[in-house]
Amino acid sequence: MKDLDKKIQEALRSEDAELFDEFNAEPSIFEMLIETFRGKHRWLVFLTMFWTIVFLVLGVLSVIRFFRAEETRDMLMWAAASALFISGVSMMKVWFWMELNKNALTREIKRLELQIARLAGRIKD
Repeated sequence: MKDLDKKIQEALRSEDAELFDEFNAEPSIFEMLIETFRGKHRWLVFLTMFWTIVFLVLGVLSVIRFFRAEETRDMLMWAAASALFISGVSMMKVWFWMELNKNALTREIKRLELQIARLAGRIKD
């Protein structure tokens, strides 16, 4: 991948290379997380985070109740509840990471659009 990036940068003119360097910087994971909360669907991200925290708390409480239960029936009930809540947390996290991936893919497509627009402008001249 690095060789391809070098070949692309060598093919670009100097002003295009400066622009490429400006947009080529990959954001850190923290910047990507913050960007998710600023996006068009931020209400959905906040809702997902809220339910993730709720499921996590309920999962921990279910595990605690599981270890405090004295009857087998109660243990099975709390084990099933904790498995359900922890699965819910896992599903919410998978959705969130898919959202981060979608944003990264969109960013790359925008970079390609910019390069194509600049190339089309150069062809017209």
